Amino acid sequence: MDTSCYVSVTDPVQPSIVRARYVHFDGYPLALIPQLRGIWAKTARRDTHALIDAVLAHDWFYLGFDITRNTRSFPNQHPVRGVGVTLDDAPEPVTVFPLSRAVDLGASWIYVISPTDDTVSVHTGDGDPVGVHPLGSPATRRTTVLPDRACPLVQRHATPSRAPMARPYRARHLDRREPR
Repeated sequence: MDTSCYVSVTDPVQPSIVRARYVHFDGYPLALIPQLRGIWAKTARRDTHALIDAVLAHDWFYLGFDITRNTRSFPNQHPVRGVGVTLDDAPEPVTVFPLSRAVDLGASWIYVISPTDDTVSVHTGDGDPVGVHPLGSPATRRTTVLPDRACPLVQRHATPSRAPMARPYRARHLDRREPR
């Protein structure tokens, strides 16, 4: 998947400002949310502040909780065990921006990690929020849908589920019989 994104945390002093790191590949929510959950559970040992420190340490080629020291990478990149593969060896400063100006970044997705409630809020590339995902265990995990969205992020592009009908639907305009 060739989708870039930013993984970020809100500034404690100015909540409208986020500090973020660039992730080059696998930025789709269905790919990145499980990776963040894995890094949080295995590498950071369920400590959201440790997750934030690990993710904000570098710009990333991709994130993955299953990365080892032996993971193959391109020149000038190096694997960070349990977190991901860096984009470049040269240290870059953290990207700081207001979510209202996220469209200027050109990323497809922006993820904001919240240490207060152990969640990740997902925003489109223009900064609009689309969902909130807990980092917790699958038994307690639920997707929270923001009020202006019709369905959760994971079903955003899917056909909405429908309740089973008592009888099969017949389109009247296709029925060639006489009306009843």
